[in-house]
Amino acid sequence: MSKQILVDFYGCKSSSLNDIELIKNVAREIVVKINSRIVEESYHLFEPYGITYIAIIAKSHIAIHTWPEREILALDVFSCDDNLPENFAEDMRKAFSAERYQVTVVNRL
Repeated sequence: MSKQILVDFYGCKSSSLNDIELIKNVAREIVVKINSRIVEESYHLFEPYGITYIAIIAKSHIAIHTWPEREILALDVFSCDDNLPENFAEDMRKAFSAERYQVTVVNRL
């Protein structure tokens, strides 16, 4: 089995959504929390703003997409480990000063 966790954050601080170092640090914290490691990471900075960040992890992937103009961040954590912890959303809410978030868990395969 595998598990996918989708988290949408709303009302985020716009400047944090265009901060690639913050996004990389948060992604790395998630990787530690889910007991994995980054194999490769990449990102793209959009003009005039917005970021897509992807990390290939030993268990699958993490993707983060930001829309600073809408104060939205979308997170996708996919893992081959069906024991994937879901306790990182609140920490991310704080990191991006999000007003609220919605978590969707999908059991795959």
